[in-house]
Amino acid sequence: MSKIFFTSDLHFGHENVLRFDSRPFATVEEMDSELIRRWNAKVGRGDLVYVLGDMIWKSRNDDAPALIRSLNGQIILIKGNHDRFLHNARAKDALAGIKDYDDIAVTLEDGTTRRCILSHYFIPMYNGHRYQAIHLHGHSHFTDEADWEVDFADALNRQGVRNEIYNVGCMYWNYEPVTLDEILRHGRTIRPNYGTRAQAQETI
Repeated sequence: MSKIFFTSDLHFGHENVLRFDSRPFATVEEMDSELIRRWNAKVGRGDLVYVLGDMIWKSRNDDAPALIRSLNGQIILIKGNHDRFLHNARAKDALAGIKDYDDIAVTLEDGTTRRCILSHYFIPMYNGHRYQAIHLHGHSHFTDEADWEVDFADALNRQGVRNEIYNVGCMYWNYEPVTLDEILRHGRTIRPNYGTRAQAQETI
């Protein structure tokens, strides 16, 4: 039976993201190779993967189509702010779909279904938040912005404004795609130094 996976902010080909996220890779080549290996170790060819933005920062020598084809499964990209490869028609054709936003139903291992709102960006008042819908997003990496998102969502819940929001950025999930069951078992996503408000010294 095929599965649905989620991930975000892979930043293939982006050297600066190694420092920005303190990624455990020595070079961008090592990162790219390991991201592919971890993806293919979990995702089967018949599976579906939603990438919630910032998939490929830079492709060298028109290699984006081959990179996409090296990844198992059908890939739907929810566009981020750094998907610079989308000017390449062959790379776009290698994807199963490209969207700005999506609203899907995901069947869990126990047979129940959950509605999921997909966006690259955090949306506190997302569609269906009052009716058990889940919001999955990326974009904020391990930054102060990620803390503000968690704090704001918590504050809304305390005021009775229900929401259930998870960051699927790959840095939160061992740099590999994850299922909704894995996300729900893990619980809320917080950065390693959550609450310190340490200002990032450089931008992506």
